[in-house]
Amino acid sequence: MKKVLLLIITSLLLNQINAQISLPKTADVTKAATSALGSFIAPPKLGDITGTTNSVVDKLTSQLSLPASQKGALTEAVGGFLKQKQGIMGLAGSDPSAYLSKFAPMQQGLFGKMKGIMGAANFSKFMNLKPGGNGAGNVLSNLFF
Repeated sequence: MKKVLLLIITSLLLNQINAQISLPKTADVTKAATSALGSFIAPPKLGDITGTTNSVVDKLTSQLSLPASQKGALTEAVGGFLKQKQGIMGLAGSDPSAYLSKFAPMQQGLFGKMKGIMGAANFSKFMNLKPGGNGAGNVLSNLFF
C-alpha cells in the first residue's frame, strides 16, 4: 500500500514539474510569429554552419554547466536546425512572413529536442539567455531569430 501511494505521489509531482515548463503549440507559435511581423527582427547571417554550431554548443555548455555527455546530442540538434534555417534565410529579406511561418515550427522542433537533451530546468535557464534586440554579436541569436 505504501509503495502504491508513493508511486502515485511521485507521478503527480513529476507531472506538475513537467507542466510548469512546456513548449507552445505549433499553431500558437505560428500565430505569434505572424503577429510579430510588425516588429520583425532580421536573423543574423549564417556563415560556417559547423563553426556556428560549435560556438553555440560551447556557449550553452559553459553558461548552463552542461555535462560533456550532452554535448554530442546538442551539437547534432543545433547543427541540424542551423542547416534547415540556412535553407530559408533568403526569405527573411524577401518575404519576412514566409520566413517566420517556416522558422517557427523549426525552432519549436529544436527547442523540444533541447529540452529533452538538457532537461526542463536547464532549458528554462536557456530561455532566459535569449538576446535582446537582434542579438548582434551573440551567437545564441542564431537560435532565436
